[in-house]
Amino acid sequence: MSRYKTSRYVITAPLKDGRELAYNGMSGALAVWEPAEAQVFQDIAQGRETTDSRTAAELFYGGYLVTPETDELELLHGQYRLHRFNRRTLVLTVAPTLACNFACDYCFQGQDKPIETMGQTVQDAVVDFVLKLSHELNHVHIAWYGGEPLLRMNVIEALSDRFMAVCDERNIQYDAMAVTNGYRLTLAVAQTLVKKRVKTVQVTLDGNQVYHDSRRFLLSGGNTFDKIIKNLKEVVTHTPLKINIRVNIDHRNSTGVFQLLDVLAAEGLANQQNFRLYFAPIEAMTVGCHSVEGACMSKSDYGQLETRIYRYAFDKGLTGLPYPPRFHGSCGAIRPSSFIVIPSGDIHKCWDTVTYPQHAIGSIFDMDKAIRSEKTMRWLSWSPFNNDACRNCKLLPNCAGACAYKFLHADDTRGEAASLPCPSWKYNIKERLLLRAEKSAAILPTDWDAEMVYTNPQELCVDKVILKPQDKEPSATTEVLEVT
Repeated sequence: MSRYKTSRYVITAPLKDGRELAYNGMSGALAVWEPAEAQVFQDIAQGRETTDSRTAAELFYGGYLVTPETDELELLHGQYRLHRFNRRTLVLTVAPTLACNFACDYCFQGQDKPIETMGQTVQDAVVDFVLKLSHELNHVHIAWYGGEPLLRMNVIEALSDRFMAVCDERNIQYDAMAVTNGYRLTLAVAQTLVKKRVKTVQVTLDGNQVYHDSRRFLLSGGNTFDKIIKNLKEVVTHTPLKINIRVNIDHRNSTGVFQLLDVLAAEGLANQQNFRLYFAPIEAMTVGCHSVEGACMSKSDYGQLETRIYRYAFDKGLTGLPYPPRFHGSCGAIRPSSFIVIPSGDIHKCWDTVTYPQHAIGSIFDMDKAIRSEKTMRWLSWSPFNNDACRNCKLLPNCAGACAYKFLHADDTRGEAASLPCPSWKYNIKERLLLRAEKSAAILPTDWDAEMVYTNPQELCVDKVILKPQDKEPSATTEVLEVT
């Protein structure tokens, strides 16, 4: 019996001269293999004994080889449960209002948003809920959300003061972030957010001034781009607030995104420690944005475009080098200690459902009932480990299912997002890893040929079979046992 077998989670990209770039999703290792190392790995993968024990030992050290009795899938499942079912951290998303001053056509919340403000009674109930859990917490994280949360700064300030008082008195770590369109993110507002321990703000920009203003405009029809850029420059220059720019991409702006990066660099936002951007495909995720289905890019086309954009953005000093995340799919929707509270007091598990009352899991005024509701159990019992396609994917340590909403609410989702609920890494991981290796000086630009390297999603199947990404009906006893 061989001393080793190959890891389930190794992804390789060919370099010139017989070398390979090798990534291990389980250990996180990234290395350039010399031809001899690549040969040893192939020999063991094909069941042949190797006489090069030193090289085999080095590959074992990097996690590329494991012992024959190692069950990596079960080990990963254990790590996933520990990560997902941590009760010591409360993640609370608070929407002071679901109203918005923008009218973006692709908004998953739809155009007809509620306009009410979170009243004092709901605010009191939210604070009482944090107090009730405080004895078992060591960290409270708040996400200010909407609609547009900065429309109700008075609620953010009042609740922040109360949250901070509770956490400081009980020696609980407290921090927060905010999701905003950036129009009201003036320097004065940003300075207030910093005082309220908001560390990060996400702002969306979708192209240069002309294009951005054609689809992210005010309800009144006014333009927004120039004011957002002015705000960002002042905030980045005069506060420690970290700005994450989200760029939503579809067919309509797929080429103009490069112009946006030129503008940001020209405005002096490049090479700033507290300014980074990332990219995301527009998808027809909810009934509120089905109208943009025809503008959505295919998974493959978006994946290849994203690789080119990341290279361009990195060269401009606007983003860091991509690296596969760990358990990216374990979002708040499937964590037992994560909730979203909207102005009415309704509680949701997923950001995508907040304007759809039928998807609420309960009320802030009866959290015991909400936590034990059938809808909550459906979220908590979902797991990528119950899905044949996910279990068989080399990206499972990174993706972890990516988005439970696409599985549990597939009927509301249109296009490839419904039938192929996989992130862009599934379509460009080799190219993005090569970009990282090249820009880190591990390899030269001349060491690989773009025509030789292409991420084929089928190659990421561990067992080399094509499986439909259709979720099994979750069992209420599989994962929920970990949280009761």
